[in-house]
Amino acid sequence: MQPLSIIRSCADTLERLEQWCIKVLSLALIAMVFGGVALRYVFRIPVVWGEEVAMFTFIWLAFLAASVAVRRKAHFRMSALLVLFPAKVRAALEVGALVIMGILTAILAWHGIPFLLGGLKEQAPGLRIPMAWVYAALPISGISMLVFLAEAILEGPPSSGAE
Repeated sequence: MQPLSIIRSCADTLERLEQWCIKVLSLALIAMVFGGVALRYVFRIPVVWGEEVAMFTFIWLAFLAASVAVRRKAHFRMSALLVLFPAKVRAALEVGALVIMGILTAILAWHGIPFLLGGLKEQAPGLRIPMAWVYAALPISGISMLVFLAEAILEGPPSSGAE
């Protein structure tokens, strides 16, 4: 089996899992915020931990969505100047950008691990759960992005001109 097909298969599964998580977390965020507002302003029952759940859910949503955006090549980029370069230079710039993204993503994943481990000793004030559950978004999304970037590098630059 080719390395690209193995990574593509892993990336497909990973993206499906992340999309499912994004859908569930989005519904949970909407329900939590709506429920918190309704309980507070309609029934006069404040839910202290609701804001924490919403904030932690949003953190996970942001990192998972960033990972899916890497797979879909949907992050903001400056491509207007790429058309000025010959195809080979453009291809080298595309690969170089992917490598730089890979380095920065590896730094995110690597430096997220100490946060995760430190979060085992730290508790969320309202929920009283280990903050490791929140900090895990850093290395998990970083590793996911690395898989997607490896796939993009193995696929090579797009054969057409500018996007």
